[in-house]
Amino acid sequence: MKMLKSFAAGLLAMSSLVGADQVIKRASLTQVTDFGSNPSNTKMYIYVPGNLASKPAVIVAVHYCTGTASAYYSGTPYAQLAEQYGFIVIYPESPYSGTCWDVSSTAALTHDGGADSNSIANMVTYTLSKYNGDASRVYVTGSSSGAMMTVIPLISEVNSSPEDLVC
Repeated sequence: MKMLKSFAAGLLAMSSLVGADQVIKRASLTQVTDFGSNPSNTKMYIYVPGNLASKPAVIVAVHYCTGTASAYYSGTPYAQLAEQYGFIVIYPESPYSGTCWDVSSTAALTHDGGADSNSIANMVTYTLSKYNGDASRVYVTGSSSGAMMTVIPLISEVNSSPEDLVC
């Protein structure tokens, strides 16, 4: 958890130093439809920078209620930072009316429970495999409902095997 806080603080610090005019997005936001099991019909969008690191970190950037993957891509610095540091950004998009995330159902709070969290986990697995990503450097960030979604992987892991949890 300490590493996640440090990473988030580092991203915020870097984002204040990097202006949109300093780093140009070279790639584009791309929808991926064949990332594996998708029980909740969550949409997957991905940004793979032009200067991809050899074993890239993966950031999952989860939008707010009423938001979209495209809006989060355009309104946050993650794509610009990906160009600078070589990591991949996954932008999931909620399938629900109002585009809030399921952060409270039993399915969402259960490891492999079949909700949005399950679909997002499959997006990460797909990305790590396809781009030879570093599984020890997968981070989740979000705003509003998306911020609530960042704790779901931790909760679902505690619910499935609390003895294996490392904080």
